[in-house]
Amino acid sequence: MHQVMWEVDVPIERVGTSERGVHVFTGMAESGREARKAAQRAWETALLHVQAGRAVPAAAHRTDWSARGLRPGWDQATHKGIDR
Repeated sequence: MHQVMWEVDVPIERVGTSERGVHVFTGMAESGREARKAAQRAWETALLHVQAGRAVPAAAHRTDWSARGLRPGWDQATHKGIDR
């Protein structure tokens, strides 16, 4: 099976406000399930870095999975393939 570009959307809500949106992760994966796993790993890596007082690591390439911030809501995450 070959990898294609995927998007994983995690709903976000700013606590104490009515602001809502979606935190978007993108990267290469073989399936939607693998895309969600990769996005989850990117989020967990970001969390570990923040907890250790380090900056969230950036992706080396535009198709690599990475996070720019931390948000709750993984139980509501969705995924979809991206046409190239």
